[in-house]
Amino acid sequence: MSPTPPVGSDDRVRRDRDRPVRILVVGCGDLSVRVLHGLTATSHPRHLALLGRDGEAVVRTANMMSLAATQLGRNCPVDPLVRDLADVSGTAEDIARFAPDVIFSAASRQPWYAISDLPADRFARVSAAHFGPWLPMHLDPALKLMKAVRASGTGAIVVNAAYPDAVHPALAGAGLSPALGIGNVANSVPALRTIAARRLGCAPAEVQPRFVAHHFVSHRISRTGDSGGAAYDLTFWQGGTEVTDRLPVDTAFHSMRTEYRRTGGRQGQLMTAASALGVLEPLLTGSEATVHVPGWHGLPGGYPVRISQEGTTLDLPPQLGERDAVEINRDGQRHDGIARIAEDGLVEFTDESVEIMREELGYTCKQLALADVEEAADELAARYAECGPL
Repeated sequence: MSPTPPVGSDDRVRRDRDRPVRILVVGCGDLSVRVLHGLTATSHPRHLALLGRDGEAVVRTANMMSLAATQLGRNCPVDPLVRDLADVSGTAEDIARFAPDVIFSAASRQPWYAISDLPADRFARVSAAHFGPWLPMHLDPALKLMKAVRASGTGAIVVNAAYPDAVHPALAGAGLSPALGIGNVANSVPALRTIAARRLGCAPAEVQPRFVAHHFVSHRISRTGDSGGAAYDLTFWQGGTEVTDRLPVDTAFHSMRTEYRRTGGRQGQLMTAASALGVLEPLLTGSEATVHVPGWHGLPGGYPVRISQEGTTLDLPPQLGERDAVEINRDGQRHDGIARIAEDGLVEFTDESVEIMREELGYTCKQLALADVEEAADELAARYAECGPL
């Protein structure tokens, strides 16, 4: 699989001294609010807009963020845009009118942590299908948004938070992949950096992990201390020198589950918001940074990526080629319940995950085409509402 050019963008924000950078945030859920707070708590001049379908929530949240910035002595307007992503042409008009430089989307039909509300025994059975079968809940709004982005003619960089490891390669075949994802692989990096720095006797900022891993791995290691047999590649660098041989990976993973364990679920989205801001701020300010990004240019899984004024590029360790990195992530993808994602975007789920979803929710989906995403999401939402805690 070759990386797909992102929709409408060459990954560079063109800055104008006479015009603040403009950011459109899509979705009015918990993660969007946390990211909005971070984007407004800055001295950099910028203009934001918040787009969502719940008019009262959008207006109240936009006003709260703008007024909080004013309280801190900063001028950071946040425009409320009330729109359902199902209205693709209307969304395209909103995007064209606001003319964002960057679009950050956390839109999803269902938060990833929703199934944790199930009774413990039911949660254990459903979660055994892993995250892949829930793809329609994240792919449906992303597909609608990206159609609107393309119709708007914008040159904005699109950054997506909703399961980019699989959403982006599913959209890539139709030329609709966002440029970058956030979270997942990136959420593990702060702990890995801290653990390595302690072992090396230096500050965390002096250590640069390069971690190639799918959502399955990054979600698992902080909970179980291992990769569950899924492939990954992890190296550590200090001052340009590889120091991986001084840092046993098994010990680092174990420490993430024990000494450096952290809050998960909805409260744990503070880390995902930090990962999002770690990507967004260098894009917005033009500073250089090495970050970790899932779904870069439509590739499956997560990778180290270099952000600079020239755009974004993979920043793999010298001994790891792009093809091998992609295969590592495809292995993690299979562990996450997705057997393959074809070049045309057709998604095939593993037999095991399909059977679990059939038994637990009465939902059966072996293959998913882009044309059927909304219907699949509607059915999955209805099945979960019938069998879940709602």
